[in-house]
Amino acid sequence: MRPGFGRPQLIFFCELESDELWALLQDELLLAELSVHGYGVAVAMRHFDEPTAAAVRLLNQHRIPAIAWLLLSPDEGFWFHLQNYPQAVERYAAFRGWALKHGLHFQAIGLDIEPPRNEVDHIHRWGLRDLTRRAWLARENVLFASARLAYTELIARIHHDGAEVHTYQLPILADDRRAGTSLAQRALDIVDLPADVEVLICYSSAPLDTLGNDLGGALVASYGPAADSIAVGVVPGTSGRERSSEAPPPLSWEALERDLLLAARHTDTIYIYSLEGCAQRGLMGRLATINWDAEARVAFWKRSLVASARSGILLWMLAARFSRGLFAWLGWSLFAVMVARQMRRRTRG
Repeated sequence: MRPGFGRPQLIFFCELESDELWALLQDELLLAELSVHGYGVAVAMRHFDEPTAAAVRLLNQHRIPAIAWLLLSPDEGFWFHLQNYPQAVERYAAFRGWALKHGLHFQAIGLDIEPPRNEVDHIHRWGLRDLTRRAWLARENVLFASARLAYTELIARIHHDGAEVHTYQLPILADDRRAGTSLAQRALDIVDLPADVEVLICYSSAPLDTLGNDLGGALVASYGPAADSIAVGVVPGTSGRERSSEAPPPLSWEALERDLLLAARHTDTIYIYSLEGCAQRGLMGRLATINWDAEARVAFWKRSLVASARSGILLWMLAARFSRGLFAWLGWSLFAVMVARQMRRRTRG
């Protein structure tokens, strides 16, 4: 648990298109708030164009930490995973050339590691049989070793170019480590990477009516001890991909403040989704008034729900990890019993 050393660094995801990003940063009050409080901005690198370069240049001029949140095109599925590591390498190379051409400075490069988009819809519909089958097939994921090596080499290249690497990861990665496996990674086509800062995505916003569309900070409280950094949200804007009908419902100010306080107990770097959402909802000024020594609580039943889910995941992973060895030992035990019975019969005879 982090001692009370004051306000953590806040970094805002910003997923606006180039022109919308430029328009947002024309707000002098917003720029002043970002600069005065040392907030960072993770800019979605969808397009390597002049408006994006102008927006980043504006952040540089105001000494606002900029993080290059690398993304692929919508046709390529936005984020990175085991199946598209060649595109990740190419994307960084294109970004590096563009940033040098325009003289832009980035504090870090953000790699968003998530399952393939065409798999996400299937995951929501998986039952026990699907999970078991996926776990079994995950052992034979031939892309895992080569993808992990390629991403590790990419991180080394980014370090050589003088930038930190932040990875945005699903929290189940912590469960994978706890079980001593790579099962979740292989099953979901994600990969654990040696980043400078690993950000666990612990959004409380969830389209679940029974939970009031709010996990109550239970993910933050549960995964906080295992996190370098935590991402909280969501507070969506009204532009870009956020306008999708499938987008999670926005958190209230009270829920966002709660999650920030919970995250600050474990880390001094917190990501917030998103800059445009907080700006449009008038939350930027309120963030500066948070008492970071205040206590935040999680409803017991929501904390218990997440703890139970994690326990089930752990048992499932351990069972999958030791299943082959267990079956082998059971086979040898059965063979030993059969031999003992045969010898007993011969002795009696």
